[in-house]
Amino acid sequence: MFAWGIVFTGVIAVKYWQEESGRKKVRGMFGTMVSPSVLSYLEQNPGSFSLTGARAEATMFFSDVAGFTTISESLEPAQLAELLNRYLSPMTDIIMARGGYVDKYEGDAIMAEWGVPFPMEDHAAQACYAALEQQEKLTALRDQLKQEFGHELTVRMGINTGTVTAGNMGSESRFQYTVMGDAVNQASRFESANKCYGSLIMIGETTHEAVHELFETRLLDLIIVKGKTKPIRIYELLARTGELNPDKARVVAFYDEALHLHWDRKFNEAVGKLDEALAIMKDEPSHWLRQRILGYLETPPEEGWNGEFVNPNK
Repeated sequence: MFAWGIVFTGVIAVKYWQEESGRKKVRGMFGTMVSPSVLSYLEQNPGSFSLTGARAEATMFFSDVAGFTTISESLEPAQLAELLNRYLSPMTDIIMARGGYVDKYEGDAIMAEWGVPFPMEDHAAQACYAALEQQEKLTALRDQLKQEFGHELTVRMGINTGTVTAGNMGSESRFQYTVMGDAVNQASRFESANKCYGSLIMIGETTHEAVHELFETRLLDLIIVKGKTKPIRIYELLARTGELNPDKARVVAFYDEALHLHWDRKFNEAVGKLDEALAIMKDEPSHWLRQRILGYLETPPEEGWNGEFVNPNK
């Protein structure tokens, strides 16, 4: 009995040590990148994700501060660090509160994912909620940050949903849990493509299909992104369903009419619709589409053009 007691105690001790070792490993990898509730889930369910690489459906998020190079050159290092921390801290809190995994920071840029490593059925919706909430928070902070640092922050965001490879990536001595794949690249390109439209949050087709009942969106364009030949539809994420400003809703309706008219090569009619939109309020996407259509009036697209805009990332 004494011998069996020692064996039983030893087995329990080893098992506890193994479990605690696993929890420490999970905490070390994800402790500062996910919310406490997600971290607790990962600690209790280490088999729910793979560190060696696995295919998963996820939603990727990229954000970047417009004109940050100019901002960084005008501030002292201590001021720049303080500005970044004042901006990144609340944005990170929002991402984590929505169940997101903060993959990495690159200066002012944020990369985050939903659906990995923590499984989530509504990962596309949670990413969209987080993006809108970040813009709302930034609106509340903007005036104060401008007073203190002399710069007004505008942040562009890109969101895309698709199949990725998720797991530890890197070298034998240094690695990180992250995602790879075409869906990730497209999310990054959507973020940068905002500059061509004056939009703030751009989402892809697959994300739109998953969330269109929950959010107000605008069909922005039909584009061919870098490295691709097949055109895809891109959308601007505007607001939660039912919360869009009535004037903005009218502008979006005129824009949609103009977009389809210009796809049918009815360029003069399209310009007229955009003029109606711009008479209601300033709207950057309407302005930029109008400028493009005016260019088509001077130099019409080639035969076989189906309305696609090629590579707006340049």
